[in-house]
Amino acid sequence: MSNDQAANFLLRAFLFLVLGLALAACSSRPVLHPQTAISSGELSALQAAYDVQHYTLRLTINPEAQSLSGDVAMEAIASNDLNTIELDLDPRFAISRVELNGNAVDYVSSEGKLLLIGVRIGAGTPFHTRVIYGGNPHIAENAPWQGGFVWSTTESGEHWIATAVQGRGCDLFWPCKDHISDKSDRGADMHITVPDGLVAVMNGALQSESSANGMTTFHWRAINPLSTYHLALNIAPYKKYELSYTGKIAGAPSIPVVFYHVSDETEKVERLIRDDFMQQIAFMEETLGPYPWGNEKIGVVETPHLGMEHQTINAYGNGFEVNESGFDWLIFHEIAHEWFGNLMTQENSRDFWLHEGTASFMDSLYYDKQVGAAAFGSQMWSIYNQIQNCKPIVPEDPSTAMDYFDSNDVYYKGAWSLHTLRWLMGEDAFWSTIRRALYDTADPWSLSYPITPARRSTEDFIAIASDEYGADLNWFFDVYFKQTDLPKLASTRSDTGLSLRWENYPDFPLSIPVHIRTATDTVIISHPADGTVLDLASDATVRIDPDNRILRDFGFRQWCQD
Repeated sequence: MSNDQAANFLLRAFLFLVLGLALAACSSRPVLHPQTAISSGELSALQAAYDVQHYTLRLTINPEAQSLSGDVAMEAIASNDLNTIELDLDPRFAISRVELNGNAVDYVSSEGKLLLIGVRIGAGTPFHTRVIYGGNPHIAENAPWQGGFVWSTTESGEHWIATAVQGRGCDLFWPCKDHISDKSDRGADMHITVPDGLVAVMNGALQSESSANGMTTFHWRAINPLSTYHLALNIAPYKKYELSYTGKIAGAPSIPVVFYHVSDETEKVERLIRDDFMQQIAFMEETLGPYPWGNEKIGVVETPHLGMEHQTINAYGNGFEVNESGFDWLIFHEIAHEWFGNLMTQENSRDFWLHEGTASFMDSLYYDKQVGAAAFGSQMWSIYNQIQNCKPIVPEDPSTAMDYFDSNDVYYKGAWSLHTLRWLMGEDAFWSTIRRALYDTADPWSLSYPITPARRSTEDFIAIASDEYGADLNWFFDVYFKQTDLPKLASTRSDTGLSLRWENYPDFPLSIPVHIRTATDTVIISHPADGTVLDLASDATVRIDPDNRILRDFGFRQWCQD
């Protein structure tokens, strides 16, 4: 064996050893516990018995070991008498101490639940828990959809770390009440310690930055209520690009717009934020109402995964791509969630369309704003053809967990249903419904900061829409949101008339726009699909819903094939 051959052999042996150790480390990590793998779902009686007020997270991140050590406090108020406090935490973590009101307390860690036992807390009493723990958090298989920690590196080889936990919950890396129904009323304080040279970016506003012993601690504070899955770690050698935005609330201070990025391509950064994102925010404010968190910041952070709507620090990983209509669709979709998801939050997981259907509808509207009706129609037709129709987008069971949503129907069927609702209600009533659902007022520009978030169910939205429309709209939502099959239209044309009817929902009272052209006139009418004959001149040319206002089954799709 030559010296070169020996060197190559030793190099290969070393690489195989490193690979083997890496695989062993991965295989030694426990699989994700089924309880930790779900988020929200049925709220237990123990967790329903208290209301979270504030969280304080103190996390030290070790990128080399892909580990964390944590010290997390929760302030809450008991709604009922408590003898057990239930938290959620991935059982892979080792717990070293648990406290209640500053004193050690007995606890049981089992099946993804952390139970503080033998306590005595009366209804209406504030209390304070503290959990000290550590370990290697679950690594995301495919963030952000299958969430957890993302341990990545920049092009220059530096650590680039992020968390994305929407579908699985905060308990993937810190002890919390993992349910969408309970936001921390007074926000959160986050003290994140990382090796020098890295920057930790989180929600809210940066309060301080301090260094000691080769580590730097970043203290972030969110003062507005927020859902637990929004508390997201973002760690990298970040650079900061900052502008300011003057919002639509008269007299309010300008809002900092901050983009934390790893990219060195200054021109792309400026184009994304200055030339694109700022216009998107203005569109949202003009269409919906004021940006909800103007007393904190408008934040975006570049991440090693596609993206997620983390309140005041939206994750962005779309590579500065501009679509065929001249804007970055990903950053638009995530900023839309500051209204739909962060300001207006679903009551239960079954109401997820209130986040994604609405945001997807806003996506399509921005195509219209950027290019016009052709782009809007093209986008709507594209998402129509991605609807699967395997199950309703609003399930009956209020305890449904986030893992129910295994297709994009909640996005695309939700968006199309809102498109049809807009036509049915008319512009004024529809947009008043949207603003009331978001802000509790049809005139949100009269508000001042802080703006109070709203928690909504599907039934809440129906009640607001019915009030604005002046008639009960449950029939509309029963078909489009709570049934699987889309309505299918049948038409019969004779020399003197036209009749329409819904084949599979014969009592569905949704009328259809019909365009009628004769030699002397062109008219557009709304005709009931109940078999009533519309009298027509023999020379009339008829087009049924040519602008595609009505979501329906056109008869040429095979549903639920994937």
